[in-house]
Amino acid sequence: MRGATFLFLLLALAIATVKVNAISVVSDFLENDTLELTEGTSKIYSIRLQNIANEEASLRLDYDTTYMKVIDYKEIYTLAPKETGYRILFNVTAPRKPGKYTVGYTVGEVEPGAGAGLPLRLKISKNFNLKVIEEPKIENPGKLTINYEYVAYAVIALSLLLYLIIRKMHSMKQPRK
Repeated sequence: MRGATFLFLLLALAIATVKVNAISVVSDFLENDTLELTEGTSKIYSIRLQNIANEEASLRLDYDTTYMKVIDYKEIYTLAPKETGYRILFNVTAPRKPGKYTVGYTVGEVEPGAGAGLPLRLKISKNFNLKVIEEPKIENPGKLTINYEYVAYAVIALSLLLYLIIRKMHSMKQPRK
């Protein structure tokens, strides 16, 4: 009985000394977890860091640099206690080859929060798909195409305008009675 009580007290002490911080990452909504881009184009994708703990949190961002670049990158992101919505912007650029690619990022604590206990370093990882679609082909690139219907309307409008101008000029030449 003494052994079980000792183990219970030891377990309770271990649980009481573990300090858990609370960070979270909120990202832009992607239908089916997929960002769709035309080959060679870019789009901004953002995440928001949140620190709901009562202590300051220092976070590091690691990400796939193949197709993403962080706008205004920092080595360490420091969030004040209870800070929510620290926004990080990724410029995601599609390669010139259509297909499906996986990109991702990881946000992790640099140093565990202050205080007593056994510190835990939190990490949050997220992957999403980058679907690259083929650039639409333009028919007859560089060639002038004529819409004959619009040309006909323009000729009719110019003819009417010319008729009105000639009529006005003719009426001005006529002596008044």
